[in-house]
Amino acid sequence: MKLSDAKSPKRFRSIVGVTLASVFVVAVSATNQAKQTNSGRRSTDPPTMATGKLGQDLFLAIDHRDNSGVTALIKKGADANSRNGLEMTPLDIAAASHQADVMQLLLDAGAKTDAESPYGTPLTFAAITGNYEGAKLLLDRGANVNTARVDGKTVLMMASTAGNPVLVAELLKHQASVNAKSYSDATALNYAARAGNVEVGRMLLHAGAIVDNRDAEGQTPLMGAAMAGHAEFVKILLQGGAKPNLRDSKGRTALILSSAYGDYPEVVKALLTSGASGKIADTKGRTAAAFAKARGYDASSALLGKPSAASVASVKQSENSGLAASRSLKLIQASMADFNRNAACVSCHHEGLGRMVTAEARDRGFTLDRLLLKAQEGRINGGLAAMEPLHRQALKSPEAMKQVPLIEMNEVTPGYAWILSGMAAQNDPRTPAAAAMAMVLARQQSPDGFWSFSLPRTPMQSSLFTFTALAVRSINTYAPKASAADIANRASKAKAWLLKTPAKTSDDLAFRLLGLKWSGASMEESRKAVEELRKAQQSDGGWAQMPGLHSDAYATGEALYALHVGGGVSTSNPVYARGVKFLLRTQDEDGSWFVNKRAIPANNYFHAGFPHGESQFASFNATCWAALALLETIRHR
Repeated sequence: MKLSDAKSPKRFRSIVGVTLASVFVVAVSATNQAKQTNSGRRSTDPPTMATGKLGQDLFLAIDHRDNSGVTALIKKGADANSRNGLEMTPLDIAAASHQADVMQLLLDAGAKTDAESPYGTPLTFAAITGNYEGAKLLLDRGANVNTARVDGKTVLMMASTAGNPVLVAELLKHQASVNAKSYSDATALNYAARAGNVEVGRMLLHAGAIVDNRDAEGQTPLMGAAMAGHAEFVKILLQGGAKPNLRDSKGRTALILSSAYGDYPEVVKALLTSGASGKIADTKGRTAAAFAKARGYDASSALLGKPSAASVASVKQSENSGLAASRSLKLIQASMADFNRNAACVSCHHEGLGRMVTAEARDRGFTLDRLLLKAQEGRINGGLAAMEPLHRQALKSPEAMKQVPLIEMNEVTPGYAWILSGMAAQNDPRTPAAAAMAMVLARQQSPDGFWSFSLPRTPMQSSLFTFTALAVRSINTYAPKASAADIANRASKAKAWLLKTPAKTSDDLAFRLLGLKWSGASMEESRKAVEELRKAQQSDGGWAQMPGLHSDAYATGEALYALHVGGGVSTSNPVYARGVKFLLRTQDEDGSWFVNKRAIPANNYFHAGFPHGESQFASFNATCWAALALLETIRHR
């Protein structure tokens, strides 16, 4: 795709609903497709398995990192330009997964260097994961360095997010466009700033990057770095001439954003030293000092001075969990409705985690959007019904199992586990279609007892603990009664894996506890998991996604929910109460919590009616977890 095509609204909107976890969208017409050959598929049907000779086998071999298998398939005439259900090529997958040897085999077999998909070219995929070796191989073969996918994101933007300086240097050497803009008007420097990739930022500035480029939210790279707490990046931007008192579309400066979304004293110091004014207020009259004081960011507050009582009061905060949850629910449901209207897929976030939230809210007497709930139920049941024939054949035949959509990318577990868990929360019935899906999910379990995925998307799809827990909950709820012995054995293996495997991130800690609960562990068996999660609470009352990061609503809400639901910790416990206080004081007036996007930009970005620009999906998920934690403190009505 050429840069000039990047903002074509018609082309963009035609694929915004295609996401990597959307197994339903590529299989909505799956009935009897297991019996169809590729040549017999109707042109209007979404593809379910790879096109081209031995294409599905080739994709599977690449996902399994089976080099000898790839070699053998190519010798048998496998089509190196096959396409899977998302129109990706084998070269795309090999590039994203750092398999340079396989890339070489595919290229020698005639794989097209610049084959386009809705997600970009093979060079895009290499850049997404910071694969210098793979990118160099493609560039040496003449790959277009300035290709942009349908949301306008260029290869350089992807590499700048990934943060590999060697790769960025190679792209710049090949004349990558430094100031190209994405669909959201962001440049490579905007993306590097949000990710905090300092060395990449220096390189981009040296190459002529516009230091104060404004994205669709009116935010500059300085604002992006400041609100994410990246002090060193803030410093290099200020040294490069960034203007500290520019305002975004809501009248917020970098200083206000930094003070609103974290306790970042080093960022505040750098901004003040460079002339940032603490007197500037946003469009609602709120200053940096007011935000820092209201949200309990003591280190930043000490640097900003004492704000007036009226100014602090202008940072409107919910007085209790009920009010905060109510504000969040309104926003969450609005975004879910917008997603339903504009996306073709059933998603992990909006129909998985989102439905967990609305189920909890319903049980506690909150008024919900019945039309939204009905629409979601219809989409999910439609997908389940369409997939049922293929699922039933897959359970009988290994060859049919190979045709389950996106199994060639190991993307079955993420989609199925989240969707079925959302259904379980809603108490949706165990239909034959749901049972068939649950059993296909059960078959994805590894011999060691866990469920896996191949493409990480931090934090929602970054932990084996997450999908092991969700899968156990799903199969326990929806597998047919005739398979009770098999399911019990799988849950037992999962529990053993959860008990013996070290947890490293907040996702690991939280979902280990939930997984133990759902796999039937006793409170004694779960005791260690409870204590480890409790000890991870930080001095501000919140939890961080990873060691070394600041507390945020995603990790905090998830931890609180796991402690109560998985560990039996009372919501009146001081640990829980401190976490609730953290959430209450850090919520935005609109009901959201901001969490900076850390996931690789594998999916095409589109606006789904939630605040915070390109961090809106991370923030939506964070708001869902925060709402769940708060809802747990409210009695069932």
